Amino acid sequence: MIKDSNYERVYAGSEINANYLKNYLEDAGIKSILRNDKESALRGGFGSFESEALIFVEKENLIKAKHLVEKAFAEAKHSDSELEVEASQSRLEEEKTVTSEGRPLIQKEEKPKRSRWNLILNLGLLIYSLWRLYPLTQGEDLSTFRIFISGFIAAISAFALIKHFSNRTKAE
Repeated sequence: MIKDSNYERVYAGSEINANYLKNYLEDAGIKSILRNDKESALRGGFGSFESEALIFVEKENLIKAKHLVEKAFAEAKHSDSELEVEASQSRLEEEKTVTSEGRPLIQKEEKPKRSRWNLILNLGLLIYSLWRLYPLTQGEDLSTFRIFISGFIAAISAFALIKHFSNRTKAE
């Protein structure tokens, strides 16, 4: 990391193993930092050929962490896919415990509801466009442009009103 840093590298390897080790070290009470330069470069739009993920721990925990890393690989006879599943499951468990004070939770957005002003505007446009088309029902000649524009506005306004009230009955 940085020359005067309080952290030392204990592992360099695949991202799957690094995630497994990070969780393993944290279960043992050792705080660790996972650094993935490839992921950072991809997110920054630079691209990278390096595929190593690095794990750093504080210097005071270095010996214990190296021992745990050796022990983890000695006892772990898991395949990469099993390690990936274990790492993703612990991440999902961590997400459940995150509160709104820590970082924002991702929630599904609800569809916005139409305001009363929007409904009044659509109703007004529908009435106005039908009023503009009324002479057509009396046999008068109207320009094609007026028929087209008024008909289009009436159709869009009617569609918006129908959609609003049909969604409202489904919700109830």
